[in-house]
Amino acid sequence: MKRIIALLLAALLLTLAFASCSESKENSGDDTAAQPSTPSAENETAPEEEVITAVSTLTVTNNAGRDYRMISTNQDNRQVDIIAEEITGATLNDLVYNRNAKVSEMYNITMSAEEADYGSINGMVQKDAASGDTSYDLYLTNYTANPLGMDGRLYNFYDLPHVDLSQPWWDQNEKEDMTIKGRLFLAIGDISPTELLTSECMLFNKRLFEQDGMTFPYEDALNGTWTLDKCFALADGKTRDLNGDGKIKVTDDLFSLTCWYDYAASLLYGAGGDFSHVDSDGLAALDIDLEKSMNIYEKIYSLVIDTEANYETAEHERSFKVFNEGRAYFCGITFQKIEAFLRDMEDDYGVLPIPKYDETQANYSTCVSGAGSMVVVPVSCGDPDFIGLIMEAMAAVSFDQITPDLIHVLASTKNVRDQESSEITQMIIRHRNFDTARMHDVTVDGYVEALLRKKSTDVSSYFASNEKMWNKKLETVNKKYTKLAEAQ
Repeated sequence: MKRIIALLLAALLLTLAFASCSESKENSGDDTAAQPSTPSAENETAPEEEVITAVSTLTVTNNAGRDYRMISTNQDNRQVDIIAEEITGATLNDLVYNRNAKVSEMYNITMSAEEADYGSINGMVQKDAASGDTSYDLYLTNYTANPLGMDGRLYNFYDLPHVDLSQPWWDQNEKEDMTIKGRLFLAIGDISPTELLTSECMLFNKRLFEQDGMTFPYEDALNGTWTLDKCFALADGKTRDLNGDGKIKVTDDLFSLTCWYDYAASLLYGAGGDFSHVDSDGLAALDIDLEKSMNIYEKIYSLVIDTEANYETAEHERSFKVFNEGRAYFCGITFQKIEAFLRDMEDDYGVLPIPKYDETQANYSTCVSGAGSMVVVPVSCGDPDFIGLIMEAMAAVSFDQITPDLIHVLASTKNVRDQESSEITQMIIRHRNFDTARMHDVTVDGYVEALLRKKSTDVSSYFASNEKMWNKKLETVNKKYTKLAEAQ
């Protein structure tokens, strides 16, 4: 993992060089990329080191103009992962256009791409798998396709020719958290740039901080000491009645924090509230720790309820409108929604990671929406060699050509308005979380959202009522994976 992190760090710092892909994990102890060799005493200058790119690891073949057919969900503009018909000047569109053009030229193929409504692609995959045929070579859907894999309708990525899941252009955290009994049916990586944009973060309004004489919390964020307690200390007492009518109303007043209700899960996972892991037998196992869950919830409750935050459960866009209008100190949001809802915001703002539980927590933990783009391949695919060949090429070229510039876009003045936020943005994307149970719809994390809606603190009763059901659902997941493994 250290080698993987080093390679990702190299890409995120806008370089194309990374350590030799043939180096084994056992020999990759350093956290920095390989350095040029020291010149000998006879030489005045060191020889120029060859730049090893992701593309240089690929096997390139001539495919005589063959068509590579792709389809993506259009949810939240995610079709831009594959669809870019011409250069338009829009940054992500142009990056994808150039990626597709390079892969087409390298492999002598044509690329055709379509979009479909959210949820419809899973039906297409199921139909294709049942018929023994495929309509497309590349399907981009989301985590809701997991049941198709468990029912034996999806190709195991470990068996797909040419796809090397050990490479940094495939998300290593997702691979580890989603591989059960040696099977991974959904893959996430640089092939889908919008997937990076689903990373959760926290924003703060600089004008309000300066107005109140508050220090920007960058030092804590960069030092790894940004916690729920420190966030609460800054947010406490900040919700105020601006118009003097004696009521706190979302349309008129000032708030400590504003967020959509599903941000509760982000705060939970940010505080290290994972509920599962893959055990030594390759099975998903629950990690139910009631005391830990209660302690995390107590801090989240204080931040959301005690500070009278705008915990929005009625109108999705309104939660971000409050921040756009300069009426909230903090905002829970994803990078994608920054672009969608804060493009015309007048107040300057900064980016922070989701707070840790306390300073002893090893790393920040970035919650990722399960609705982000994930690649699947029907088990009925007719030419897995061709499908895997081009898929790996798209991911590798994206690693070289899209991700460095995409990070630059996210960390530039367009969305993130200072150098500290730029560094924090990179930190956020490097520590993304995929809880095994949650990604298989065993939603233990739902307790935070459910209790906050009722302003309840009765965590123990919620767990007592649901733990048996959670274990039963995960047992079903494990049985399905085990059955697939035994049938091979």
